Amino acid sequence: MPRESWPSSDPCGSNLQEDHQGGVSMQRLRQHSFERVKFDDSHSMHLHTRPPGPSRSVAVFIHGLNGSGYGTWKAWPAYVFDGHDDSPPMDVAIYDYPSLLRATLRLRRGANIDVQAEQLAEHLKELSNEYQEIYLIAHSLGGLVAEAAVTIYLRGLLARDEKCIPVSPIAAMFMMASPLKGTGKALLLLSFFSDVRRLRLLSQDQAKYGDFFHSYVQIQCLASEGRYRFIVPRYSAVATHDLAVSATSATDGLPEDQRRYFTGTHFSVVKPTGPSAPQHSWVLQSIKDVQEMRTQWHRNAKQKRLASVLEESSSSEFFVTQFEGEYRDVDWDVIYNTVRTESSTSYVAVVDYAHVKAGTKVDLRIAVNRSSGVMAGAEAAKKVVVDAIDAVKIGVATSAGVCSVGENHAEAVSEVRKWLPPEQVNKVYVSGAGNEADIGPVLKKWIDALVHRHPLRQSAQTQQRLLQLSYDPYEEAEEL
Repeated sequence: MPRESWPSSDPCGSNLQEDHQGGVSMQRLRQHSFERVKFDDSHSMHLHTRPPGPSRSVAVFIHGLNGSGYGTWKAWPAYVFDGHDDSPPMDVAIYDYPSLLRATLRLRRGANIDVQAEQLAEHLKELSNEYQEIYLIAHSLGGLVAEAAVTIYLRGLLARDEKCIPVSPIAAMFMMASPLKGTGKALLLLSFFSDVRRLRLLSQDQAKYGDFFHSYVQIQCLASEGRYRFIVPRYSAVATHDLAVSATSATDGLPEDQRRYFTGTHFSVVKPTGPSAPQHSWVLQSIKDVQEMRTQWHRNAKQKRLASVLEESSSSEFFVTQFEGEYRDVDWDVIYNTVRTESSTSYVAVVDYAHVKAGTKVDLRIAVNRSSGVMAGAEAAKKVVVDAIDAVKIGVATSAGVCSVGENHAEAVSEVRKWLPPEQVNKVYVSGAGNEADIGPVLKKWIDALVHRHPLRQSAQTQQRLLQLSYDPYEEAEEL
């Protein structure tokens, strides 16, 4: 969205700008540090950003029954906006709507959740023009408003583009003591209030939004949509002394590892006492998990696009690598995939074997083992080497590389060379690495040797297809 000039500063030292779209009004506040600004009748959301403009991510706070935009959270939005330790600052949006007693002061019978959800959905649509990731942090009734708004937003995406990707700008939802299945406590309150009726157990009005999530949204933090249409991880916070919402209702249908129990009441759970408070740390760590998941999804999607090009072209126009470790180690996998991605150029793509057609010949089979295992004669350490040699011997791989990692890697390299048949000596790289940090340069040297040996291997036609592959915002973060 084009950036407009900013009006003069308000009394809090913030520059203000108003956006009006279809009756929905957002007030923008450009601030160096988080400052509250009182809501007026013409705005329902405040967006706090830093000069010179929006960052990659924004956290949207949505209060609950009888709450208020800022009062419900105390200092929590400031902790998010200002950043803490290794967590960078994040833009913050505060959504405010009248409910319960606040609504009666305006002669209303509580909040109209459907209207509030429509309004919030409009804000989300507007924010999605500026942010790659939108994280919703919602308390109590606010969780139901958020669920309804995200449903409306995602349905709108499908209506505009049936082929929209599963990873939308809605990155994740944090439901703080939200009655996903309603609460019996609501029956004790006056049914005069429409928002109280919405909180009742098995509310039919709210079920229509919950059914959408059940049918269309992958709520687990997984880099695959599976049978679902969208990926929106949903997390739940439960207060141990919550007298309003039961743990069963607050965690309904959510994965065990995306639930968290905090000592406190229904209201204190959304008022962390400092930047190191457990609920704040949990949200920040979960955001990191979501970002890693989204990056992995985009990486997988990129590989699928490359594989699609490969199926239409000669496989000799691509370099295919395959990685095997003595044991499964996520750090080794990350090192391998990072090096492989960085080694891809505009004229050649280095594609992992998992993303090509079965039976495609491997250009480089990579085996990594521990030096200690090699010197001890461990079967697992030797097996990955033998498998790589056999792959070259039977012709399913053109070459292989063996890297032994550890303090005694020099001795391990000498030992591995003894395992090579004479006819395979010139087809297998054997190198050592003192520690995990040294594995990357070794693998990069092998792969670069292949890429630079045949710089014209990529045909002009396939090169053009690769250059036309759509850019994704995570590619830069992944590769630079």
